[in-house]
Amino acid sequence: MRITVYMSSEKPITLPINYNYIMQAVVLRWLGDESYQKFVHDTGYIYKKRNYKLYTFSRLEGIFKLDKVKKSITFPQGAKLTIASVDEKFLNYLVNNIICKDKFKILNNEVYIEKIDCSADHPTSPLYIRTKSPIVIYSTFQTQTSKKTYYYNPYEKDFSEMLRQNLIRKYKALHDMEPEDSNFTIEIADGTCPKESVLIYKGTVIRGWNGKFLLKGSDALLTLAYDAGLGSKNSQGFGCIETV
Repeated sequence: MRITVYMSSEKPITLPINYNYIMQAVVLRWLGDESYQKFVHDTGYIYKKRNYKLYTFSRLEGIFKLDKVKKSITFPQGAKLTIASVDEKFLNYLVNNIICKDKFKILNNEVYIEKIDCSADHPTSPLYIRTKSPIVIYSTFQTQTSKKTYYYNPYEKDFSEMLRQNLIRKYKALHDMEPEDSNFTIEIADGTCPKESVLIYKGTVIRGWNGKFLLKGSDALLTLAYDAGLGSKNSQGFGCIETV
């Protein structure tokens, strides 16, 4: 399930270009309930030693202007944000707390809620999607001196398999069992060319990919990708997708 929050402001909304950590904090603050907020932030759903939050959110969407000198992005006419989660309670907390507030702050911007759209979808294979925030998938290796992170790209064969394994782990964390069907593949949609997106999250460089893709495989894994996000770092605002 997902909601789309439409925001307006009396003044242009201005944020740093790398605003993911700001919007992540806003989403968590919107939850309101402290015990549930702590569960989402600190624990989430566990598989072995991995924690999965199983929610994601999009980039801020709307007309914008970039200032490369000040490293800022400005939305002169407001913006919208899509938030998806496997947990209906998560979205209920968001909606109930958002509609109770007349206004709220995003950094130094005073923002008003114009409306909230709610939707649920049940993806089936094959599924054409576009990214609403970059897809990130990576491996970490230990060298003799330090840890190294390798980010995969859609032109590599391992990109699809790494995403499949990530979805299977999320499924196990959510359901405490193996999926009956673990098939999943992702391909670049015909006639399109994905674009790399390099962002900084709290000082860490993260590389992801935006574009249109064709997903095939288990409906259960496709639904999980749609609701929880595709790839890694979903709760930091990566891997949010929509159907085409």
